[in-house]
Amino acid sequence: MIRVVAGLTSILLMLLAGLLPAWAGYEELFQTAKNASWAIYVREVGGMKAICSAGAFETTATTTKLITAGHCFIGSDLRKTDFLVTQDHKRFVKAELVTNGLKMTKSARKATSTDLDDFEGDDWAIIRAHIGNQAVMPIGDSDALVIGEDLIIVGLPFGVDFLAVQGIVGSKDLSLSTLVWNHYLGANLYIASGNSGSAVVSVKQRAIVGVIVAGPGGQSSMAIFTPIKVVKE
Repeated sequence: MIRVVAGLTSILLMLLAGLLPAWAGYEELFQTAKNASWAIYVREVGGMKAICSAGAFETTATTTKLITAGHCFIGSDLRKTDFLVTQDHKRFVKAELVTNGLKMTKSARKATSTDLDDFEGDDWAIIRAHIGNQAVMPIGDSDALVIGEDLIIVGLPFGVDFLAVQGIVGSKDLSLSTLVWNHYLGANLYIASGNSGSAVVSVKQRAIVGVIVAGPGGQSSMAIFTPIKVVKE
């Protein structure tokens, strides 16, 4: 047991030695991004379930707007189903869907489909939380991103708790499906189920430049995100 612990300690020290130079100086930005991050919950039989992450970008005295992934709201009509947002999994706030960039095609097989091939448009959504004067992140310029540029996200992998992750821009031309296509961006970022909707923050711009929408599997070091320019358009 002692050898195992000692071995794990050595590995952790090696990892920290490699990570510290990259993370140094970003602590304040990580905290700012975390303060603007939210979890989206839906009521189900037996309790509440965290389904997606979101990032706040605009606030007034009474409401706050969050950006998230459009596919979080397909398969069931959350315009009619009560859903909530939270930052600590204790205090929940009512919210409503304002706009979804995804629209169901006329040839869709059923209204509750979760197949992206049954949708067209772009994978993003704006929701409004009924709480004001909240921390927000500014909107940045996704066109200004370059391959290798530093990014961070704060989200809810596996729906457990908020986790800050650092990575880089990996690609500037990816597709989600035949109809959901707008030159999405790829990133070398660790993501897992529950990270959908996480705001992608440019370290250089200190602003939101996209929203996480997909990855190759349940958990991956590659992420696909919708560029923020699509939302602004």
